[in-house]
Amino acid sequence: MSIRKLPDDLNAIAKNELGEDEAKIEEHIEIITEWLKKQPHINAREDPQWIAAFLRGCKHSLEVTKQKLEAYYTIRTHLPELFADRDPKRAKISELLDLGIYLPLPATKDPSSPRIVLLRGGCYDPSKYNFLDIMRVNYMVMDLMLMEDDRSLIAGQQTILDLTGSKFEHVGQFTPATVKKAVTCFQDAYPLRTKSMHFINLPPSFDMVFNIFKLFLKEKLKNRILIHSDQNTLYEHIPKEILPSDLNGNGPSIAELTAEWKQKVQDKRDWFLEDAQFCVDESKRAGKPVSGADLFGVDGSFKKLSID
Repeated sequence: MSIRKLPDDLNAIAKNELGEDEAKIEEHIEIITEWLKKQPHINAREDPQWIAAFLRGCKHSLEVTKQKLEAYYTIRTHLPELFADRDPKRAKISELLDLGIYLPLPATKDPSSPRIVLLRGGCYDPSKYNFLDIMRVNYMVMDLMLMEDDRSLIAGQQTILDLTGSKFEHVGQFTPATVKKAVTCFQDAYPLRTKSMHFINLPPSFDMVFNIFKLFLKEKLKNRILIHSDQNTLYEHIPKEILPSDLNGNGPSIAELTAEWKQKVQDKRDWFLEDAQFCVDESKRAGKPVSGADLFGVDGSFKKLSID
């Protein structure tokens, strides 16, 4: 068994903030792997680096890691509109990758700072694509980050949501049912450490959409949202120089980042095609099967699942 060796700065964060013990991480990976083998309804990826990502995102609590993995595979199985047909060479996915909607940035404030992600929510044509199309591709990039980006998992993530170009047609796609699917998946399935979310270039309709999202956001995440009416206030949290040149920074342009991330996703085509097999089989779940209504009913919330 082997996982990537962490650089000293991330190793210190993993130890001090996540409770990581280098002497025990392989033992914990084995415990989780053996637990997964005993769950007849879960067909899960058992790559040690993948399991390590969930352990780190759950601060090495074995029980919380089991819950997160259970949630990840259950939620993705019941969201085929987000997790089925994820071939990076498929025409629609390739087109969306060309738009550069979800772009992790290469530079950070300092060696121990969180990963910064630029999310460009208004740059797609709402007559051609819908919100769930966008989220399908976003989650593809997020899955690659789970496998490959130790900084995002350990130091956390800061997201800049640039709403330049948002129109009323975009707003019409944000129904409560649709938003709940996306938010439930992000909050309950992914073991990412969200440090802050920064909204910039807000459209007049922003309050309407934001109020829908707030219905489903946990209080912890709500408290990490900052809304900037003036982009200069963003620089108080994220240094201007590390932003893309399109946002007045010194980093690579959005076009360069878009080409880079499209190539990264398409280079992992075999990984995504293989990934389609990993899911839950509700007919094999001990006890009552979980349904989409249980997970995404607008009045309900994600249920605690048995993790015997």
